[in-house]
Amino acid sequence: MKKLLLPLLSILLFTACQKEVTTTKAQDEIAGATANKQTKFFVCHYDAITATWKTIQVDQSALAGHLAHGDVQGECSAVQTVTICDQVWMVKNLDVDTYRDGTTIPQAATEAEWIAAGTAGTGAWCYYENSTANGTVYGKLYNCYAVNDPRGLAPTGWHIPTTLEWVTLADCLGGDIFGNDVAGGKLKSVGTIEAATGLWYAPNTDATNSSGFTGFPGGLRIASGTFYSIGQVGLWWGSDLQSTSLGFLFGLSSYHADIFHISDSKQLGTSVRCLRD
Repeated sequence: MKKLLLPLLSILLFTACQKEVTTTKAQDEIAGATANKQTKFFVCHYDAITATWKTIQVDQSALAGHLAHGDVQGECSAVQTVTICDQVWMVKNLDVDTYRDGTTIPQAATEAEWIAAGTAGTGAWCYYENSTANGTVYGKLYNCYAVNDPRGLAPTGWHIPTTLEWVTLADCLGGDIFGNDVAGGKLKSVGTIEAATGLWYAPNTDATNSSGFTGFPGGLRIASGTFYSIGQVGLWWGSDLQSTSLGFLFGLSSYHADIFHISDSKQLGTSVRCLRD
């Protein structure tokens, strides 16, 4: 009987040892996979070849470079935000075609449609040069009548920033929106078109995007319906009005390191960036 028990005991011990080795190996593999997973980050990446945004995964070492070039951490399907001091901004320009209550905002593609909307004082939007590819990158251009429509252009929980809120942003970054400052460079995405590294024409002065705002040069559409300055200027409406016909705008330029503040016709079409309530 003892002779039978000894081989049986040996088999049981061998099996237990094998199970322990297998379990330890599996745990090591899981731990290794977890460690590798923790070094990966989802990034909403702009593919210049296909002119589309797509979700990719990058190593931690590559993350800073992607963010500096205008990519956004997180999946493209999520609303991307960045906190600058105590303000929470959307990272991408607004791209909605309805007001908050669900009412459709008319698209004014042709020059005649754009002029008609401005003359009537009604909200309208378009893509730069009516290109959906431009819309994918820069969002829509809205006239100021859409911005100030009482039905609300910004999604629920968001609003179009006031002049004071834009001033707060510039001050936070060490600048002065009413004079020479350095805030613009901290707000612009980096790289140049000439070097195939960005969306701005050279020189893209002092651009670092250190704030994470990721300002793109979406250009503008004037009252007559002509498009100007994509790659050179980014303009965003404020919610304040200077008069019944003029609205306030805040902008970045490839040729300067500041953020500038102007007023212009409400018929102008520019980008919109939202601030969390």
